[in-house]
Amino acid sequence: MKISIKKAILFFTAILAISSAHAQVEGVKYIWKEKLDKEGIKIYTSKVQGSKYNAVRGVMTAKANITSLVALVQDTSSCPQWAEFCKESRVHKKISDTEYYIYTYNDIPFPVTDRDAVTKVVWKQDPDTLKVSMRSTPTKGLIEKTKAVRIEEADSQWHFTPLKDGSTLVESFAHINPNGPTPAWLTNMLLVKAPFKTMKNMRAIAERGDYQNKSLAFIHDPGKNLSNCSSASKTC
Repeated sequence: MKISIKKAILFFTAILAISSAHAQVEGVKYIWKEKLDKEGIKIYTSKVQGSKYNAVRGVMTAKANITSLVALVQDTSSCPQWAEFCKESRVHKKISDTEYYIYTYNDIPFPVTDRDAVTKVVWKQDPDTLKVSMRSTPTKGLIEKTKAVRIEEADSQWHFTPLKDGSTLVESFAHINPNGPTPAWLTNMLLVKAPFKTMKNMRAIAERGDYQNKSLAFIHDPGKNLSNCSSASKTC
């Protein structure tokens, strides 16, 4: 039973699925403490004033360009392949290439009830650093509630910054109220494993090259030029 409960609680950090001072909520003070440094992935947690639940952030480098990583996250059908406990994710309403609403259902091991969420997703790229950022926040009223417990308070972010060698600095952030009877102390205690697994899976898929040739109109990606360069035929 202990193992089942642990696995069940881990999903809370990846439900919206799944850094530096930029990967957090502006105006909130964080004191980040490193909790895991493994396989090139670092996970930190911080208490949040006024909340029973800790925030979590992750940092890693992926040998993939920013477009391929963004394309992976935007491919909602791939969610079960990399986001911990994600059973289903789909676009509910598309406003533009950089703004849409998605529905996500998370299959949680017994005895914890499944969770789902309807979130607004917004993408943007910094014109100076070329960092691409995604922010996902819950919204109400778009989809009728299911048998799952609906997540209604959360902030989830991804940040992808291109590096000079064509790789990408990947940063994640999440602060989530799981909206249920699960004790806050247990959620906080087990806040590390889910983002680690999610980031590890993301990196593996991105580095495998499944999305390497994707193009997204709203992204300027210097890494694509580097990945397409051949030292035998041109200078980059």
